[in-house]
Amino acid sequence: MSKKKSLKYGIENNNNRRIFFCIITVLFIFLVSSILPKSAKANSELNNIDYFYLNVIEDTSSAINYFSKENESTINKDFSINPFNLDNKDVIDSETKVDDSNEVANLYNPALKGVLDKSRPRVLIYHSHTCEAYATSDKDTSKTNSSRDQSRNVCAVGDVIANELEKSYGISVIHDKNVNDKPNYTIAYENSGVTLDKYLKKYGDFDLIIDLHRDSVDNKNDVMTKINGQNVAKFMFVVTQKNPRYEKQKKLVDSMIGTTNKLFPGLIRGTPIEYHDYGINFYNQAKSNNAVLIEVGTYTNTVAEVKNTGKYISRIIAEQLKGKR
Repeated sequence: MSKKKSLKYGIENNNNRRIFFCIITVLFIFLVSSILPKSAKANSELNNIDYFYLNVIEDTSSAINYFSKENESTINKDFSINPFNLDNKDVIDSETKVDDSNEVANLYNPALKGVLDKSRPRVLIYHSHTCEAYATSDKDTSKTNSSRDQSRNVCAVGDVIANELEKSYGISVIHDKNVNDKPNYTIAYENSGVTLDKYLKKYGDFDLIIDLHRDSVDNKNDVMTKINGQNVAKFMFVVTQKNPRYEKQKKLVDSMIGTTNKLFPGLIRGTPIEYHDYGINFYNQAKSNNAVLIEVGTYTNTVAEVKNTGKYISRIIAEQLKGKR
């Protein structure tokens, strides 16, 4: 006999016994009910017939429940229920942590301010591509890529960084605005390299040397974010891996990226570093361990947006130079 048939047979057997027991119980109650009233009248101490009936019924019910449970255990002996499993996506975690990593620090940190010493410049800002320009406004349809107008080219960003570093943090800056990409764009890095050599010869090394550029991404929304309710152009670094000073420069760049992500999440580009092997003359990065190339925004960003970036970059520089000299 198969297991399934044996189980069916056992169930039918138990049902038959249950029916038989119930019939006997009903007959017993009927007989008691017909006999007890007479004996109750004869015995004056039995004054509560209803109480007796209640006890009989309760005892009978208990017996029926017992056999019912016994049969239930027999029926379920070889039967199991498949568990119902919820995927993680179906469960609401009441302890889900809120990501507050996008909290933005204040623009200024007064604790970083030192005493300005103009005789010892600590930061040099120059522009290999001096004429890289921005839009004057969102309604500026010309969006000229190149302009000698220093109020709308990369010099405008350099001015903000220099002014903020000196005024808010007491860090002396030289901002060189010599035009290196006119009239011949192809020798811009050669021209800027000569300029850099002159400053290094006169002052020795600087704590930070920035060749400040602008990118050429068509859609400015790809390189823009909002900080403290203002539109701010994102920035990035360009490095040359084959230059002999790369390891120390990479450490400096990584530190500045880390500071940016900590203080102003979203200000650095999604790809924060653009790598080149040699570039043009190593983009003059072989001249100092502290030389970096930074690109701020794109030609479709407005001057106001990139000037906002300059304010935040000055804070990042001040953090980087904290404790030096």
